Amino acid sequence: MYFKIGGMVGAIAILLSNGSALAEDAQRYITVGHDKLGNSVALDTETIKGTTYKLYGMYGDGIFETTFHASCKESRLFRNRIAIYGSEGQLLQEDGEKGEIPFVANSSPGKGMQIVCQKIGADGW
Repeated sequence: MYFKIGGMVGAIAILLSNGSALAEDAQRYITVGHDKLGNSVALDTETIKGTTYKLYGMYGDGIFETTFHASCKESRLFRNRIAIYGSEGQLLQEDGEKGEIPFVANSSPGKGMQIVCQKIGADGW
């Protein structure tokens, strides 16, 4: 698992920092916004399970991974977990506090939610 995460961190970091990626990575990760430094925030399409999805972004030399759960019909969004990984893929920090966050349509989590809800064909999306 360590090597898988380490390789994933490297691939995601390259994609998020300069926007270039291999074709399969470009199809897997959809840019849904940018952070204050202009780095991309990406939705990982391969980790979508129902209405649960993950966003990735740059954090120092590593990446952050935030897991969300959407209630599509109610336009409600819940944060399940935030994890920060170092450049070698090691878990540096984790916050498993769950809770509802405001749904903002033009935010990275909001755009990710819209993509996920459209993918599953939820009413109203």
